[in-house]
Amino acid sequence: MNYRTLGMTGLNVSEIGLGAFPISGLWQRGDGSQFGWTGTDDSESIALIHRAEELGVNLIDTAEGYGDGHSEELTGKALQGRRERWIVATKVQPNQGINRDKPDEAALRRRITEACEGSLRRLQMETIDLYQLHAIPYTWAMPAVMETLADLRSAGKVRWYGISTNDRSAINQLHSFGPIHILQIGYNLLERSADELLHWAKRENIGTLIRVPLAKGMLTGKYSGANARSLAENDLRFERFQRPETVAGLARLPDLDFLATAERSLVQASLRFVLDHPGVSCVIAGAKNRGQMEENAAASQIPPLSTSELAQALPIAETITTPGWI
Repeated sequence: MNYRTLGMTGLNVSEIGLGAFPISGLWQRGDGSQFGWTGTDDSESIALIHRAEELGVNLIDTAEGYGDGHSEELTGKALQGRRERWIVATKVQPNQGINRDKPDEAALRRRITEACEGSLRRLQMETIDLYQLHAIPYTWAMPAVMETLADLRSAGKVRWYGISTNDRSAINQLHSFGPIHILQIGYNLLERSADELLHWAKRENIGTLIRVPLAKGMLTGKYSGANARSLAENDLRFERFQRPETVAGLARLPDLDFLATAERSLVQASLRFVLDHPGVSCVIAGAKNRGQMEENAAASQIPPLSTSELAQALPIAETITTPGWI
């Protein structure tokens, strides 16, 4: 595993991190139905976190909203006795329970503070390394949000903070009220609109975590052709994968099969593409089992895609319609 510096934090992070959304599994909705990620098992999820550590992975990214906190709980359980070996990132939804049209800074500060305490409790930790906003705060709330994050840092509850978004305007607004140490940015071979944002983050010395590097499974090669409609109905990707434009996009994916060679899989080529961007600090690829984790981690060791491969792949990728995961 290779490592990079996470911007101004100075943290030494593995190039491949673990995205812990898939391990949240299925959770119960208000109507009693189950919804989420199919094909998961809690014991295997814990085993894959331990395997990731063996492979040199040292960053895991979760959120309070992943499985209604279940992802954080599994992360906390898996990291007992090994906390010092990991950089733990999680997220807060700042607008939850907050009225957009009736500014209430006290309620907002309480929401973020209590959410942080809840995450710490589920993670069984005293400090969160990287705390991220999981949505753009309402405009009136931005100053109070940034002040509350700074207060949590002063109190030792979080070490560094930022936001998960590709919206440069929102980032600039928040930045005007305080520092942004990290950004979580959606970027992959099929969805590359964040290219300039990544360059900007590098110039500003802001660490970047890259989400959806495999476009929620589109770039695994598993869902093209006859498998395009194979997801279970309670899988969170099901509805988007049924859209005609998505099915048409999946049908084009075999045109990228040339990226899979004897030395690498399509997954690894796709992760390598993201890693080769100079603005990328860490790619947080999701996994449901140890095999997927091993395949993801190996992308750190393969050579960059060649100029000729990129010249062939990028025009094809531009023709593939995605579900808009970014």
